[in-house]
Amino acid sequence: MKKTIVFFVVFGFVGWICLWQHSFFLKQYANFFTVNNAAKGADALVVLSGGMMNRLPYAIDLYQQEYAPIVLITEEKKRVVSPKLKQLVGTNVDQAKKILQALEVNVDLIVVPSLKGGATSTFDEAYDILQYARQQHWHRIIIVTDSFHTRRALYAFEKVLGKTELLIQSIGAPNPIFDESNWWQTDSGISTYVLEGIKYLVYRFTEQNVTFVKNY
Repeated sequence: MKKTIVFFVVFGFVGWICLWQHSFFLKQYANFFTVNNAAKGADALVVLSGGMMNRLPYAIDLYQQEYAPIVLITEEKKRVVSPKLKQLVGTNVDQAKKILQALEVNVDLIVVPSLKGGATSTFDEAYDILQYARQQHWHRIIIVTDSFHTRRALYAFEKVLGKTELLIQSIGAPNPIFDESNWWQTDSGISTYVLEGIKYLVYRFTEQNVTFVKNY
């Protein structure tokens, strides 16, 4: 009986601590996924597909700050849509061109050709970038993506590149809606960080797309 009482007292105390300090633990969880280790003087900035409206403008800022003299975007797989809606759904490249036009900036933007007719995952992008970087004899590149995606992206690139001499760094574009300090207060933040935890675990056990996850 005494052991049972002690158990519930300890359990209740731990639960109270977690509830009282929930923001601290949630912030630490989100901070794990963010890796900002980029330095100026790289050979190229690589903007990963997805979230182009957020990632490319940030990459342009980094370009103007002389982090790298070139901005790369990857060639993503075209999405399957109704023929009547095809003109309304642009590709990664289409969006990039519109962003540059809207911002009225002159950037040396290069589209990296895909090895499989369009990337559908970060692993695909890593293989595409590796081939292109080897052709250019680059030594260091910077991945530009959303903050919550930096650790997984960096891990995928490092796993694909293996023991090559190419150094990979990453930097996260800030999200206009949520960040590591408040992600649990919005639906989009919750879905993003919960899914990111699952995706990261999947990436830890593979070096290519998995059949049970549709990457588009």
